[in-house]
Amino acid sequence: MKKKLIYCAAIAVASLSLTSCGTTAALPATSSTAATGSLLGSSLQTAGSGLLSNLLTSLLGNTTSQQSLVGTWTYTAPKVVFESENILSQIGGQVVSSNLESKLGTQLEKLGFSAGKSVLELKEDNTCTLTVGSKTMSGTYAYDSSNSKLTITGALGVGQVTCTATIQGTQLLMLFEADKLLSIATTLSSKSSSTLSSLLSNYSGLRLGWVMTK
Repeated sequence: MKKKLIYCAAIAVASLSLTSCGTTAALPATSSTAATGSLLGSSLQTAGSGLLSNLLTSLLGNTTSQQSLVGTWTYTAPKVVFESENILSQIGGQVVSSNLESKLGTQLEKLGFSAGKSVLELKEDNTCTLTVGSKTMSGTYAYDSSNSKLTITGALGVGQVTCTATIQGTQLLMLFEADKLLSIATTLSSKSSSTLSSLLSNYSGLRLGWVMTK
């Protein structure tokens, strides 16, 4: 089932549509695991560090502490990463992530996320506030540096949600599993949730979220 979803993802991006993968003809499968490995090696040689930056494991190479999260962070752009090299090689890499980031950005705008305006404030006392569009929500947060997990209660509009959070230079990356991101979207704007649901349902093995700058 997971393999089928992966191929549907490639199809969906190639057609630049938000429809489900069931309405699109299937792509031929790779002939062997060796072919997949070869494709990955070729992709990495061609794209270099730019492609590796879309791997979750690469992003988690730097240690992020809870203290380094404290501050005011402003939404900059959507972000999509692959959970593993195997998923990256099967889906297709940089082109897929760029196309999906563009679509995700459109949906985040509908939810109220605006570059330079949407703000997340993480305070030293473990309280936080998120301003998205006309909404300002308050809550608390906790960070586990051993696995880069940021848990926010209340401030994202849902009771509690956990994402992968890591700091890269001056940027904070917040990356969610698809169902977690959908639950946030449903709370912020029910009108956009159905479209975002169609988009997210086509992708397996990806983390989706956004980049914020202090």
